Amino acid sequence: MRLSSALAVLLLSLPSFATAERLQVRLATLEWPPYVGASLTGQGYAAQVIRTACERRGVDVTFDLMPWARALMLGLRGDVAGVMPEYRNAQREAEFAFSAPFPGGPVGLYKRHGDAIAYAVDPGRDLDAALRSVARHRIGIVRDYINNTTFDRADYLDREEAANDSVNLRKLAHGRVDLVFVDRWVAEYLLQNDPLLRDAKIEMLQPPIEEPALHVAWSRQSEAAAAARPLCDEGFAELQREGTIDRLRERHGLAPKN
Repeated sequence: MRLSSALAVLLLSLPSFATAERLQVRLATLEWPPYVGASLTGQGYAAQVIRTACERRGVDVTFDLMPWARALMLGLRGDVAGVMPEYRNAQREAEFAFSAPFPGGPVGLYKRHGDAIAYAVDPGRDLDAALRSVARHRIGIVRDYINNTTFDRADYLDREEAANDSVNLRKLAHGRVDLVFVDRWVAEYLLQNDPLLRDAKIEMLQPPIEEPALHVAWSRQSEAAAAARPLCDEGFAELQREGTIDRLRERHGLAPKN
């Protein structure tokens, strides 16, 4: 039956309630404040950056917090769309498809105040030589973390694994290791918020090793990840242009205090 012209005009003038279906993705992550945390504002800086970037392009992201080893396993299998936040390196690139970068924080080695430990060479000029100059010291690392390519390949280092950064920093404070590899903002957050670390006298060995970018490591086994990745990358670029990421860094305490 043909609609009358008046009725057709009326129908065309009514608002449409049909909207494009948004893509839903699930990312696995860990408690790593101030970057990610269940009790943090927006679930942390990294979670807020990723969520905001992806939402700009019609991708809704939820975060499942769990041990990092389990997050990696689920991402490799495609049971989640990816894992975050991650540093880029050859090992992970063989396993995951990486997002566009967004800023992280300085990483390096922490020591106890007063300990006579120093690099013989600026790590920015020759990281291998700098690491060799501290190789006699025991260094705490977190199990299954990517740290820095040169550091991770340095088989001459005496490394000792722990479950997380809190445990490592406590071991450092109590003299069970001599150095700890950790992100500056993670260390500062824990020193302020972990009751067992509030009296710890530790500091980063200067200068930092590097300031690596953070990424979403998208699963290569997930169709949702393949669809979401280019959309979210567009969102990251937009946030960078607007200065939104810089504002989020400041809001979450990840910007240096002048």
